[in-house]
Amino acid sequence: MHFQHFKSRVLPALLLIFLASCSTKQAPVPTTKTQVTTGIEAIDVDAGALSAEQHVELAKTLDSNNAVNELLIATKLFYQQENYAKALWLADKTMPLVDENIINSKHEKVLLALIKASSLQKLEYYPESHVELNQLEQYASENNILLTASYYRLLSAAFREEEQPISALNAQLFEFSRTPDNAQNQQQISDIWHNFQTLSQWQLNLIALDKAPYSKGWLTLTALANKFGGDQAKMKYHLSIWQNKFKLHPANVIAKQLSSQAITPKDIKNIAVILPLSGKQQSAGRAIQQGILASFANDNTKSLHFVDSNTVNWYGLTNDFATLKVDFVIGPLLKSNVDKYISHTSAQTQAQTDDLLNASSGLFDINKTEGTIDTPSTNQNQTADYITAIDSDSAIKSYLEPAQDNKAIDTLLLNIPAKASLTRHHTVLSMRPEDEAKQAAATLSRQQFKHPIVLSQKNIVSKRIAQAFVRQWQRITGNTIEVVYYDTGTQMQENVKASLSVDKSKARITKLKSRLNQSIKTKTRNRRDIDMIYLVGTPEQTRLVKPYIEVNISEFATLIPVYASSRSHSTQSDYSSNSDLQGLTFTEIPWLLANEQNTELATLSQELWPKRSDGLSRLFAMGYDSYQLINKIPLMQQAPYLQHWGQTGVLKLNDDSVLTRSLLWGVYKQNKVVSIAMER
Repeated sequence: MHFQHFKSRVLPALLLIFLASCSTKQAPVPTTKTQVTTGIEAIDVDAGALSAEQHVELAKTLDSNNAVNELLIATKLFYQQENYAKALWLADKTMPLVDENIINSKHEKVLLALIKASSLQKLEYYPESHVELNQLEQYASENNILLTASYYRLLSAAFREEEQPISALNAQLFEFSRTPDNAQNQQQISDIWHNFQTLSQWQLNLIALDKAPYSKGWLTLTALANKFGGDQAKMKYHLSIWQNKFKLHPANVIAKQLSSQAITPKDIKNIAVILPLSGKQQSAGRAIQQGILASFANDNTKSLHFVDSNTVNWYGLTNDFATLKVDFVIGPLLKSNVDKYISHTSAQTQAQTDDLLNASSGLFDINKTEGTIDTPSTNQNQTADYITAIDSDSAIKSYLEPAQDNKAIDTLLLNIPAKASLTRHHTVLSMRPEDEAKQAAATLSRQQFKHPIVLSQKNIVSKRIAQAFVRQWQRITGNTIEVVYYDTGTQMQENVKASLSVDKSKARITKLKSRLNQSIKTKTRNRRDIDMIYLVGTPEQTRLVKPYIEVNISEFATLIPVYASSRSHSTQSDYSSNSDLQGLTFTEIPWLLANEQNTELATLSQELWPKRSDGLSRLFAMGYDSYQLINKIPLMQQAPYLQHWGQTGVLKLNDDSVLTRSLLWGVYKQNKVVSIAMER
């Protein structure tokens, strides 16, 4: 069918459908030539005296080319009027009608695609918008079209909505580079800097690989701020070097701000530590305590006071802290106790406790003999006054008004609360296993792997790690991953065989032999669509699973690389033969990977606490970092770009007041573990 004839038949019907869908209310009639500010780019629309609906109506009376031109004007006007639903509908219907007979047809198609993508975002259909942008990218590539700043602005928004900060920031850098010099503004630069500040170290390492415009200068500046931001003298010195090297970089505005920014340290002297020092979790609490003590050694500026969370009187905790003049708290460790702590140290609870209780909390000073602290007994008159006040106007007012937390003590919580809400006085140092799974998925998705599978032990923690990896992989690539869960023993073997389809190969061989009714020489073959395995399991299980994977790989196939979480690594086994683990690559905290950062401390720790389990070693590292963070957290709260190179990872304070971790990578090589740079 000739296109001209097609349009003459279809266009009137299309217009009738559209007009029926339009509101009868006319849009304001423009009286002059209007520059349409679309939010995607400036468009000159010669609207004349007609509204968008009138342009659509006029199109019904014109020949095909002129009709399409009227529809283009109407689409832009609908967008300008923020009638995104109509703009989206008409842009979608008009795009197939634009052909080479239309002046600047390629430009118009790109513009229509941008209007569709932007309208979808305005209507909060971000996944659909991303699909449109992907199609536009393909069209632009096929037609040698340079995509504009508006495309990258929309792409950045789509990535950010999908929780892909690295891709979002890359798109933002391209947007800035495609923005004319006279249109670049301070807000764009500030937004880029803010987004660089929010990235963890492993994310910064990955964005460096993309080599987006201006990224080298931004990354160098970010690294300086991360490292020297807490020391104004060193910061100014290194900033001057940066400014000399990147004289024309847009981040010079930020460099000037950093050079003049004053960060005020906080004088902290008395620290209380709340840990399970008795009961079932005593070993965990003692390991963290040992880490804190190792970090505290030779520090004469502070005093430590330990609290056993199993014997503490939560109601009297605030009063005891006041007696000891505690100005910083570390802990609690257990999630349930974190909720209790937040609840009983809130401003409202403090007020009630001040009136009702002054009980012992079971505190002891590290510099004193262990014991309890005597506190005044409850004042009965105060209790009576409190009961009387329940029915008073002041009591009602205090209940309705937001509680003031000016009495609250800055606290580094060692777990995320289950129910309670964090306040500005709370920071969380979490060892969430999901964090390393996200890092692994983001890193490995850039290694050209297309068809990974996850082999996970069938327990709660392993499942959490596996699912976090799967979600992150799907978020980045759009592809789902098969997860195979295994138990111990023979079921593990069967599940591994099934995941590699070795069992199906054996079944085919058996069937073939029965048909031929004779003995033939055969070899099993594994499925060929798997190019990577992410393994989640204990060190013991990993030592069984990995060689079993290799045994079941066909000699005709390439060996499938195996990556793992830190759960697969054990320092206890590093001293034995690791032939079964050759090539296994895994994420790990710095404390459990041999490096210059912790050699001396590790030697001392091994002498004091030999044969400590890996789990307790991780808690020791957590304790060590928690004490190091006491002076760092107030600085991080003022300067979000600051990082702490700790024993549990490179720590960064996010917008939710949680310290996120960037882990290292290790690999079993020649019967030992060596560190490698996966994100460089």
